[in-house]
Amino acid sequence: MNSKCNYKHLSLIITLLLTILFSSHTLAQSDSIDQAQFVVIYDFQINTTDKNGNAAKDSMQWAVVVGSHVAKCTEFNRVMGEDFGEWKEYGLGEFNARKYNLPVIFVGYPDGEISSFDKVVPNRYFYTEPLPDFGWKLMDDTLTVGGYLCQKAVGKYAGRTWTAWYSEEVAASFGPWKLRGLPGMILKAEDKDGIFLFDCVGLIKRSAPIKYFSREEHTTLKRNKFIAHRNKILCDKKYVKQPNYYIPQGISVIEMWGGGPEPSADEKLSVVSYDMVIPKKANVYQPLELE
Repeated sequence: MNSKCNYKHLSLIITLLLTILFSSHTLAQSDSIDQAQFVVIYDFQINTTDKNGNAAKDSMQWAVVVGSHVAKCTEFNRVMGEDFGEWKEYGLGEFNARKYNLPVIFVGYPDGEISSFDKVVPNRYFYTEPLPDFGWKLMDDTLTVGGYLCQKAVGKYAGRTWTAWYSEEVAASFGPWKLRGLPGMILKAEDKDGIFLFDCVGLIKRSAPIKYFSREEHTTLKRNKFIAHRNKILCDKKYVKQPNYYIPQGISVIEMWGGGPEPSADEKLSVVSYDMVIPKKANVYQPLELE
């Protein structure tokens, strides 16, 4: 067996082990808090700059698992594996998406609140906040998104102004990330500064329990303290030049990749834990929440 085959087999084994590790983490969830009815998939784009000041774009897919009174929002591939057991189809995508370190957000649980399970590598954090009031102003403008007729609304949250397009044809008052509170599902949203865009690219029917996470591995903070902590670290000018500038020495890091022959060092993931990655390179961090 040549070295290329060895690398391929090794990388596939690594991916399998990571999937098992990640799947085992889901066992630390509590009882069901709702039942999924459907999943809305969004392309999420961030307009930013690279370390040299050139225009750059980060992109990933989010998913919102919609129940009767609770919604769960996180990375799409993770949802398909974690909530619906479709690791074979989506495991590699989930592995590659880990570099974004996206949070898991429960909207409407506990009742009247949002729960966020977030991270600033190498630490995990948990916080709750009351369901935000965006002060939505409903407009007469319409737009078709993903085949659904939508209406326009404008609201504010955490220092940013958002334009949202919601459809009463999708009977849910949720949206991507923490966006919510309109008389229909939010299928598209962008901020006033043109930095962020959520755009619905699909809606699929799925049914499975929505399970809440264990908080054992997370440090509980007030929301404002976590946002200030994250923004202070990731908005620092050093971050875009050296994304690991703040990581303490002695943290155990394993270099892994998703499949095929061993790639270059820059194409591997520096995995700290099953779902925490130190980026090799980064664009300028753009915070969704300014305050």
